[in-house]
Amino acid sequence: MVEQLIGPALRALGMTNGKPGQLRMVLELSPKSIHHAKTIATENACLWGVDDLAPDVGLVLAELLTNVLQHARPAGNRETKVARYLVQRVPGGLVAVVHDDDPALPESRDADEESIGGRGLQLVSAVANHVSITPSPPGKDITALFLSGGDPNQSGAAA
Repeated sequence: MVEQLIGPALRALGMTNGKPGQLRMVLELSPKSIHHAKTIATENACLWGVDDLAPDVGLVLAELLTNVLQHARPAGNRETKVARYLVQRVPGGLVAVVHDDDPALPESRDADEESIGGRGLQLVSAVANHVSITPSPPGKDITALFLSGGDPNQSGAAA
């Protein structure tokens, strides 16, 4: 089904353990595959009845996958970068987890006004209700929690 939605040229490796209220994908990363992953996650959030969270989940997922594409080292002998992600309906909202195989933890940077990049983690922390970064051998998991109808700054994001 994933191949039908995003096409074989995008090299989506597939969907695993798809259950109601849950989207899991393994993705060979490219700008186009990230765009499609964002669209699929956003549409699933709407199908699950949390339309208010769909744009934020899509934005954060795209940002985290783009960070993997730009900054993470490919695993083993691979030339392409691969990430796994999960978006799941939970009571009161959604949780999104992005896993890559690079053990280096992301570092928040202070970008000056002239910088084009360097604000990704700040963006993720501003949009999600809670963010955590957890070593998960061989790499790491970045988890973002989104609560429906909540103020993103209410619980405070932690990185």
